[in-house]
Amino acid sequence: MTIKLHSRIAAAAVIAPLAVLAVGCGSDSGGDSDDAASDSQTTASSDPTEPTPTQPAGVDYVVDGAWHQADGDVVKLPKNANPYDSAVIWNDQLVATYWDGEVYSITDVIDDEGKIVDSFASASSPAVNEAGTTIAWIGTDGSVMTAWGNAKDDQVSMGKVDLAAPGETIAYFTAAVTGGPNCYEVKDGCVVHVNSGLGDESRSFDSHGINDIIGRGVTKVFDATDDGTLSVITEVTDDLDTCGGLFDLVDRTLRWKTCDYQVQQISPDGGLVAAPQSQYDGLGPTQLSILDAASGEETGRYSPEGGFIATWAWTTEGQLLFDTYDGANWHLISMATDGSITEIGDPVEGDDFDSPFTLIEH
Repeated sequence: MTIKLHSRIAAAAVIAPLAVLAVGCGSDSGGDSDDAASDSQTTASSDPTEPTPTQPAGVDYVVDGAWHQADGDVVKLPKNANPYDSAVIWNDQLVATYWDGEVYSITDVIDDEGKIVDSFASASSPAVNEAGTTIAWIGTDGSVMTAWGNAKDDQVSMGKVDLAAPGETIAYFTAAVTGGPNCYEVKDGCVVHVNSGLGDESRSFDSHGINDIIGRGVTKVFDATDDGTLSVITEVTDDLDTCGGLFDLVDRTLRWKTCDYQVQQISPDGGLVAAPQSQYDGLGPTQLSILDAASGEETGRYSPEGGFIATWAWTTEGQLLFDTYDGANWHLISMATDGSITEIGDPVEGDDFDSPFTLIEH
């Protein structure tokens, strides 16, 4: 599965041509998606629900320097110069990344008691496979790295990318990894998908030493599953709407296409997809939908009134977790398939550019 960047800087950067997000060009998935969306829309006020006394099952997140684990335990994390802005679960450990203050980032591997067991510099946040047994990242020398047992010994480079880029542009970043756990053994096999920050087509690196574009026109990958399904962008219209859908690696075609949503994280069971509006500017989208992976049709939607949604991730129980800002407070929300929502804990007062929450990808 993929990992998202969770910094407010990353959210604002989506106005660049290949990362622009948007509503409006119709859908090839069958039916009028605008009508379907209005039928299933769940619109929230600034205080969408009463806070729940207990945390729903399968929810992982970081807040106030503590890792709130899916089993309900809370583990204090080490203090860093900068907060962790992205995280995945790998072999029951938290793999969390923070900016080093210069050019690259530092990725810490943290055990379930909050102890750092490994740390390494990285040019992109790690992604994790479906089983949670393999991570992939881009090293500071451009190596596309994978690890399965530990990040020092059980690791292998799948190839290399050129990190040269103008200004603050990220030349390449890891989108997703599939296969494994052992990426050195061809029989296990791994595939790492990387995106270009320079407008080039996304590429794949595999255990056979093959490095090639994923498909003509595929300019961004959000997520990937072991059965060869990718969520992708394939087109940016003249109005800067982004179009894409679920891409089949076997026949190299889209199963369905939409320009009404940006099709992003695939749920753990493969049946659903998280999808914000396909174009937005500012700090985040003003709506977040759940789509049926087979048809592309919307099953639920959250639209914060007067606010925006910052980041989102699927829980192990198939709920869509996200943090949202209402103009004064941050809320952590869990949304079910039908759009029903549950707020986790109390709202947290804060600025719009600095969410207190870091969501964890599985």
